[in-house]
Amino acid sequence: MSLTKIFYKSGFGTDPLNFKGSLLKIVCSLEVQAKTRELFLSYLQETVHESNKNIQYQHNQVSKMQVQRVCVIGAGVSGLVAAKTCLEEGLDPVCLERSNEIGGVWHYKEKTIPDQTEGQLYDCLVTNSSKLMMNYSDFPFPASASPYIPGRDVLKYYRAYADHFDVRRHIRFNTEVTKVKQSKDHEMSGKWIVTSKGVDGTILEETYDAVMLCTGFFAKCRLPQYPGQEQFKGRILHSNEFRSGREFKNLNVLVVGGSHSAGDVAVDSSYHANQVYLSMRHGAWVLQRNGQNGIPRDMLANTRFQGIIPMSIKRWATNGHINKRLNLYNLGLRPTAQLFHSEVMVNDVIDARIICGTIKSKTSIERFTSSGLIFTDGSRVDNIDVVVFATGYELNVPFVDNDVIGETFKELELYKFVFPPRLRHPTFAAIGFFETIGSHAPVMELQARWACRVFAGHCQLPSREKMVSDTIQRKRGMLQKFGKHKIFFPPIPYSDELAGLIGVKPRLLQMAIADPLLAIKYFFGPAFPFSYRLIGPHAWHGARDAILKGWDETVLATKTRKYQCNDMCAISRNVTGNNIQQMVKVIFVGLFLYFFVYFWIRQYEVNSAYKS
Repeated sequence: MSLTKIFYKSGFGTDPLNFKGSLLKIVCSLEVQAKTRELFLSYLQETVHESNKNIQYQHNQVSKMQVQRVCVIGAGVSGLVAAKTCLEEGLDPVCLERSNEIGGVWHYKEKTIPDQTEGQLYDCLVTNSSKLMMNYSDFPFPASASPYIPGRDVLKYYRAYADHFDVRRHIRFNTEVTKVKQSKDHEMSGKWIVTSKGVDGTILEETYDAVMLCTGFFAKCRLPQYPGQEQFKGRILHSNEFRSGREFKNLNVLVVGGSHSAGDVAVDSSYHANQVYLSMRHGAWVLQRNGQNGIPRDMLANTRFQGIIPMSIKRWATNGHINKRLNLYNLGLRPTAQLFHSEVMVNDVIDARIICGTIKSKTSIERFTSSGLIFTDGSRVDNIDVVVFATGYELNVPFVDNDVIGETFKELELYKFVFPPRLRHPTFAAIGFFETIGSHAPVMELQARWACRVFAGHCQLPSREKMVSDTIQRKRGMLQKFGKHKIFFPPIPYSDELAGLIGVKPRLLQMAIADPLLAIKYFFGPAFPFSYRLIGPHAWHGARDAILKGWDETVLATKTRKYQCNDMCAISRNVTGNNIQQMVKVIFVGLFLYFFVYFWIRQYEVNSAYKS
């Protein structure tokens, strides 16, 4: 009789520790050679010991931790959804916000605030993500909102979200967190002591069961230093101080950077300045907001079907689409690294401004002079009045110890980019400490949902050793891909991974049987955040309709002109033709991938049979 059958007939149940213990008893009763039995017993004892340690560690995580009161630091995009998710899980959130308004970087301020180094909104900003790809999973943008939202209007959405889910009453405004440290009994309780300062200078020290850090990446301006910079007589500022190109009227401006904000600042300034120069170290891949047939690009790119297409094919297709409209080499924008491994700039008009001569591309800065700059290609520009550094932001969480949140990206360790893996208790979560292609808000929401499920005891983390190993492996992969320490990933695989941990990831095969139309939209259509509210905890009854009507909701706001019947028929034929072409492409690519995988598996089986 097999050991497994003996085990179940012994009535030890399914507990892993009982399983190991039962095997010990069984082996002792078997008539085997003494030496073999001794070796087997030694192996099982070591296995039981390791299992005891791992299970005891997970047991300590849950049994000694009674999370109820949660401190949410920040009321921006990640802080709002963190507080709302705490309420969803029956927790008691206290959200501490240093300003007098929600929204974080989306809170527009007419004038810059001295010594304020976090990200700020400027006049010409428009979202890079379309509205239904950037909203939370159970609260869509109104149908009347344009496909891409002007920066100032985004805050209206977050205000409506906070009001709808009654989050505001849990927020303390004008309260700055000055210190987060472990409580004296942290090893047993997992609790934290948070020190904050009110607008009147009052210092308050409170104990919380858990902490959700929601200050994000846009916390401290990155201002590079170049030789001779102190001799420069013009004005130097960071893009977080920029509001409008009108302030640079008739001036010569140099913008440094290859990101979205660098393109926005350069383009907006070019309408008012005498001349604008754009200095980039590595160049940038420039993408428009709209893709083929006027469909928002992120709705075409962020699909689950795209996820199964090899990266080389996606790179080739995207390159072809870029080259149909732009010649990055002639425009001086061509990057040194291949697509998806270099800077991406979403901008609709920068090529036109370069062709008009109002923007001129330059290489990286070598050094400053008293009135201008010298570049790495040997060229120089004089009579520069303003230099704007659109060079991003640095990690900055001074009120948390470095052994919890590292001081630099190199030192930052987060299990699945959320939990510090070396803490004894999972009562500290960092929400929004990443960069991705497309909107960050839906990914932040999944991080918050997972963290709150862990706090509430509905989800468990693996052993400390496994979390550390996974974290190191991910950091190593990022370093190999980008050549520097950063957290940057495509949104769908990571979101699906978190959704699986939470229990809200739909199963495609089951969906295809129960609801074929939804399955097609789910797999081939845009990866709307609503898909993570179809099933599982806290599902939303409107998720299915939101997915099926997603395209109509996206374009509704732009259909402000009524057509005559004949015009509509012509348009309908054109759209239908385009849709048929797209469907043929999808079918062709799907068949190609199917047969490719099929023949690869067959060849593998033949080779395996031959070797055996």
